[in-house]
Amino acid sequence: MRFLIKLFLFPITLALTILVAACRLLCQLSTMVLGIVAFVCFVIALGTMVLLQDVPEGLRLMGLAWLISPFGLPLIAAFLVELLGVFNDSLKAI
Repeated sequence: MRFLIKLFLFPITLALTILVAACRLLCQLSTMVLGIVAFVCFVIALGTMVLLQDVPEGLRLMGLAWLISPFGLPLIAAFLVELLGVFNDSLKAI
């Protein structure tokens, strides 16, 4: 019986393994690119606050820089991909 369940779940675990690997690669690449964009956005925010004396707009830009930095949305995406990887591992353990 257990063999039949493993045989039935094999295509699902194979697809999940490929999906998790592709998502991990995509997360790594997007984290690098968004880190550079976040730094540029942060520098523009500092320039807006210092040179243009527009503090509220500079704070909005800093919030945007934090959101796209590796501590914002990419961290949430990496968490969800790892959660999918744990689910895949639990299916493999059956």
